[in-house]
Amino acid sequence: MTQRTNAATKLQVKVITGTNSQGKDTIATRSFTMNPALANEDILSIGRKISRLQNLPVQGICRQDTAGLAEVH
Repeated sequence: MTQRTNAATKLQVKVITGTNSQGKDTIATRSFTMNPALANEDILSIGRKISRLQNLPVQGICRQDTAGLAEVH
């Protein structure tokens, strides 16, 4: 059996910082550590509130979950 360990969640707010030589948007990511137990709706709500504080246009809000895997004997 396998078990998840060290679960971590990040809220990522992606902002448009300008354009490159090909005219495509350049993106910077602002990351915030969140409690992994938070529901998607809660993280989106927090992301929207943080987005309103940004001076740059927001390209997107993402949730990133990571965890290690360990074999349980």
